[in-house]
Amino acid sequence: MERIFRMLQNSFEIQTRGSHKKAVSLLTDTVEKLQASSNPLLVLIYTTFLPFFNAYIALNDAVGMLEGTYKGKTNLFENLIDEVDIKLRQWEGAIRAVFIEDSPTEIEIFPNKRGPFQTGTYEQRLGAIRILRDKLLEYTAANPLLVPVQADVAAFYTLCDTARATQQGKEGNLNDARSQREAQRVTTMQAYMGIVYGGLLQQFYTDLNRVGDFIDFGILYDLVSEDLLADIDATTGNTVFNVPLDGVTVTGNKKFRIIVKDDTDSAIVLAYFAVGNKDTPSDPPKGIALNAGDNRIVTAAELGFDPTHTFLNLFTANAVAAQVQVYEVA
Repeated sequence: MERIFRMLQNSFEIQTRGSHKKAVSLLTDTVEKLQASSNPLLVLIYTTFLPFFNAYIALNDAVGMLEGTYKGKTNLFENLIDEVDIKLRQWEGAIRAVFIEDSPTEIEIFPNKRGPFQTGTYEQRLGAIRILRDKLLEYTAANPLLVPVQADVAAFYTLCDTARATQQGKEGNLNDARSQREAQRVTTMQAYMGIVYGGLLQQFYTDLNRVGDFIDFGILYDLVSEDLLADIDATTGNTVFNVPLDGVTVTGNKKFRIIVKDDTDSAIVLAYFAVGNKDTPSDPPKGIALNAGDNRIVTAAELGFDPTHTFLNLFTANAVAAQVQVYEVA
């Protein structure tokens, strides 16, 4: 028996099976991050992968529109078929004015009273209207009073049948679009594995954590829920910026994502917990240093966490402006 090794499996394709929402989230997140880069090698990855991404997103959007159309057409047909109760009252009165209820002919026309029109599948209920249309046609020549009611039954049947055919046609279009979207998801994830993941591994093989700057593995494995704690415009150097931790239970294993947005290569941010006043901590800077473009998930322990430390602060070590975002990672 041939063994399939994990390293030869495409986790991106496997983990997005049955969840186009996850696939779209993962792909969009990566494409937006790559698009923002000016690194020539990352630009090449972006431009090479973009046609696959656009094809998948276009099909996903098409399915969304068809789902709306199908839902609308289904609602139209269901509303029509639900009008049968009202129509029956009109038809019964006109028919029984000619053939009294429970007479042999009336029983031929309504052998099971209203049951076939009110129960069963939509196809069965639609069939009951068609049978009534055809049955009445047998008696109209000898009973002219039945001509109007037979015409009304026929017109109502045509209206319902047309709505049903339209609905089923839209259903066929929707199923076809869903099949195309699924096929494109597989193709796109294959391209994602080879072009994006492979390209990032080639670019950052000495620092694999950088791959996580462009691929949110938390989306892929449903591991990450993130809440923004602070969005800081660090425009001056040697300044402390407090990150409020109200409602956040912190232990050494607590995770935070810290993103440094800056166009230069010189912005440095030291992240640390501190004792004392939140704006002028009494402890010296500790924890980790972050540079421009960093997007890292770190633990409180890596930030120098101690149970007696109250505040999570950011300290900019120079005067280069940096936009810093801090997220709680659940």
